[in-house]
Amino acid sequence: MTRSRLTRLLAGASALTAVLAGSGCGAFDTPEAKPCAWLDRGSDGADTTQARTVVLLDRSPSVRPDRAAPLGDRIPDLAATALAAPDLSPSALEGGTLSAAGFDGTRATVTWAVDRAPVTPVKGNSTLKKDRRDGRSACLGQRLRQMAAEAPDTRRSDVLGALAAAGDQLGPKGGRRRIVVATDGLTNTGCTDLRSAGFDGTAEIKATAARCRKAGELPDLTGTEVTLVGIGHAAHGKAPSSPQTAWLTAFWREMCDATGASSCEVAAAAQVRRAGKNTRAGKTEPEVTFPAVAEQQSGRTTTITLPGSVLFATDSAELSPSARSALDDAARRIDDLDPVSVAVSGHTDSRGSEQHGRQLSQARARAVRTALAERGIAVASARGYSDDRPSCAPEYHDGVPDFAAMACNRRVEITVTVRR
Repeated sequence: MTRSRLTRLLAGASALTAVLAGSGCGAFDTPEAKPCAWLDRGSDGADTTQARTVVLLDRSPSVRPDRAAPLGDRIPDLAATALAAPDLSPSALEGGTLSAAGFDGTRATVTWAVDRAPVTPVKGNSTLKKDRRDGRSACLGQRLRQMAAEAPDTRRSDVLGALAAAGDQLGPKGGRRRIVVATDGLTNTGCTDLRSAGFDGTAEIKATAARCRKAGELPDLTGTEVTLVGIGHAAHGKAPSSPQTAWLTAFWREMCDATGASSCEVAAAAQVRRAGKNTRAGKTEPEVTFPAVAEQQSGRTTTITLPGSVLFATDSAELSPSARSALDDAARRIDDLDPVSVAVSGHTDSRGSEQHGRQLSQARARAVRTALAERGIAVASARGYSDDRPSCAPEYHDGVPDFAAMACNRRVEITVTVRR
């Protein structure tokens, strides 16, 4: 190589180095070296034509295993559940901004781990695009898992408060606005506290929405698409039955609709994972309990009580899929008692006409009698009593309905008489 050619090559290399230095690029600042750096690049969010997305993860104690749970238990994986939500793939996010935060029992603890990060469209051929999008998905999954692992600051969850914070984060109305919330939706603070809920009937849901509106706890999410996933999936405690899960889903859809959101998708499906050493809850919180099967003995009779919300959907006499397990257990218990006779009675609350209550309670008693017969249990009688024999009273306090008492009264009783 001649001296003049070597001089020209060295000069070209020096010029290229200067260009790279001026552009802010370096050998250790490439997408390959820092594949997740895009999550830490924020924007002012002033462009209302951009699609803007917010992801919220519940990190309250109810979504973490308690101290009594053995390692390896299957627990909800809210990070994976959020990632599986519609329109949260990297390709769907391109051209917009992304924010992500964990939340617990107060809006004040919502901290943004991803703060309006621009998601630029990837370039290249189809293979390169796929690789880069897969890399972005892995980065987002890692960040969401880090958020979910953070210890909660308070007990319980404030879903409505988190939605309000998300609305502020989205900024001015305009363009496509989306919020994805991963939560069990159970142990809540404020107007959506479910500790005294009956988990059966739409009247309770409507009353709660009215209470939240009156308390000023409903955020304004006009023009925003809202998706809630993981509903009903807590890390410990008794799982809700199918009708109770349906009630929870309807409950959060009503709360979402009350915010003025342009669309509300609420799903009970959730991804799960194995509990590890570092996933245990650092705090405890009040547990939400579902109406459960009960047994009471008096002399020669044993009464097995099956809550309506375990067996039936609202205002229905058709046994739900989850009723099978409860009826299997009841049949085994009846067989163990070696009964002389078995009687089934249906009961409703005081709402609606007496005729409707009697027809519904009778139909429910007959449905349980048929189900027990299929399990080899002969039932001597099946009667409907409407609200004539309340188990929990009163159902109203100063004109205000007690929905937990109403749910307690909606039940089917199996009375088993045994020999002396």
